[in-house]
Amino acid sequence: MDVFTTSYLRANIIAWLPIRKEDVVCYIGKEEDVIAARLREMSDSVDCIPSLTDVSGPGRYDYIICLGAVLRGELKICAGCLSESGKLILAAENAYGLKYLAGTKEIGSHAYFGAVEAADGSIGCTKEELKENISRAGFDWQQFYYPFPDYHFAMSIYSDDYLPKQGELIDQTGNFDAERLVLFDESKAMDAAIARGKFQDFSNSYLVACGKGSSAGIVNDREETISFVKFSNDRGESRNIRTYITKSKDGNFHLLKTADSLKAAPQIENIKKTYQALCEIYADARFRVNAYTERENGLEFQFLSGHTMEEELDGYIEKGAYEKAVDRMFEVFQEICLCKGQKAFQMTEEFEKIFGAQDLPPELLCAPVSDIDLIMPNILTDEDGKWTVIDYEWSFHFPIPLNFILYRNIRYYADTTAARRVLEPDRLYEKAKISKQELAVYERMEEAFQAYVLDGHIPMRRLYKESGRPAYHVSSVLHVADDLNRRRALQIYFDRGAGFCEKDTVTYHSKALDGTYHLEIPVTDNVRQIRLDPGSQACTVNIERLSWKNGDKKVLDFISNGHKMTDDMYLFDTDDPNILLTPPGGEDTLLVDLRIDSMSLAAAEWIAPKIDVKYRLKKILKK
Repeated sequence: MDVFTTSYLRANIIAWLPIRKEDVVCYIGKEEDVIAARLREMSDSVDCIPSLTDVSGPGRYDYIICLGAVLRGELKICAGCLSESGKLILAAENAYGLKYLAGTKEIGSHAYFGAVEAADGSIGCTKEELKENISRAGFDWQQFYYPFPDYHFAMSIYSDDYLPKQGELIDQTGNFDAERLVLFDESKAMDAAIARGKFQDFSNSYLVACGKGSSAGIVNDREETISFVKFSNDRGESRNIRTYITKSKDGNFHLLKTADSLKAAPQIENIKKTYQALCEIYADARFRVNAYTERENGLEFQFLSGHTMEEELDGYIEKGAYEKAVDRMFEVFQEICLCKGQKAFQMTEEFEKIFGAQDLPPELLCAPVSDIDLIMPNILTDEDGKWTVIDYEWSFHFPIPLNFILYRNIRYYADTTAARRVLEPDRLYEKAKISKQELAVYERMEEAFQAYVLDGHIPMRRLYKESGRPAYHVSSVLHVADDLNRRRALQIYFDRGAGFCEKDTVTYHSKALDGTYHLEIPVTDNVRQIRLDPGSQACTVNIERLSWKNGDKKVLDFISNGHKMTDDMYLFDTDDPNILLTPPGGEDTLLVDLRIDSMSLAAAEWIAPKIDVKYRLKKILKK
């Protein structure tokens, strides 16, 4: 399955654009791809054209969409083909995108660090280069967006008006198109870039809207600039929603939630149904619930400032104040358990449909409505210390144990990263009085809930496990290289009349990953014999040169415990391979040019009798 080109998530990059049915759209791409299909759902007039050089029709298009490399001359063609208020939408690879610095192959050159090195075929560019090319092509304005992880599988789209916060950019989409290296932790590096104000410089790709004259940028029907989009659509179609942050002309921000398709409309309706119910059950608790107003195609919520409880707990952990983090977490738990209308939990048909038929203790308490996603990232603390529940999408109006909400808090905070595990999740479950029996049931409930959310859909993370290309972590690669280097080390023993001993040795390590050696080894006049041990396991040795500097023979006569395969290659079916030489007398220099290729002992023993007719006799005599 070619996920890289066929996943419907590829259309996210354009699905958020306010394209109307009557707009005339030009898409630079194939008629049959997923982006063209999505555009045809949005507009009644879509032209699919192979290349920007083929675009024609002065003033014809309201949108020209190009996702990939563009040249300055091609941009000028686009400028002439746009209507007065038309917009060119460009997606481009950032030459210094963090994923490329971390070891992803550049998509144009198919080379590691291809964009950084400006390799042939590279299509990466910098933000400054893109801005200059757009301006020189005759466009009067340009609006930059930053898709994450990139424009191929955009799950979030940021802008200069709304940039990511630390901790947000953790879901890196896997590499489906080619194998890659992993040189560092991209999530941590992106957090560092955000903290230093460098996110825009290291965004993996750019999305730019540009136009002519005084036409507006990317705005919705209310003339609000679209500043941020988050797609929650890697799940069952009836569960897929979309979140927008927009900015009105007065500078105020607005938070909108809409269904990703008509099938997901009930998901939005459930949010409306839940608001008042949560307000009622938490009337005596510290929580307030973020209010909404109805808007076209969705809901608008209060746009609040502050920090999440997750950020607060992370701050305690960074300072080493672990007990303060635990105390704060349990303050939240106390408020969750202050809900009104509590009664003994009883399993219902609705519960079983979503969470499965479970064997739960009878003494558990539940509330009339449960926001099971009342977890640390969804609680906002403002400057006055007020706590607001900002996301209550996953709420259910039937009995669910309150302890399940506490379980999910611990699971999705304290058991997600190494830094947070210092809080000891098992200790937290015990402190929350969640028994081991409960814990096992809640784990099964969570699995059933995730299956309900997916509703048969196969998410990208699972597809990556099945179809993704290898990702080679540099630490693992270095470990393998170090182990290989150790096993292919060339050890030289000198016999000065008392036999060979470990004290009188020199060990060399190949400076190349292919196990080649090019050595000049000084030999003093008191050396009687020399033994070369090519590695510490079965191997083949290709001998190009083994000679004395003052001699005229390219490969000296020697004795070994190997088997001759060709004129210059020997097989050693032992974990102690060795080659024995006798010096000519006097001081000289031994010239060594050879390559060692390690192999398993079993393989070597299987091959050896096929190349050495004396092999069987040697084995018999050895016994």
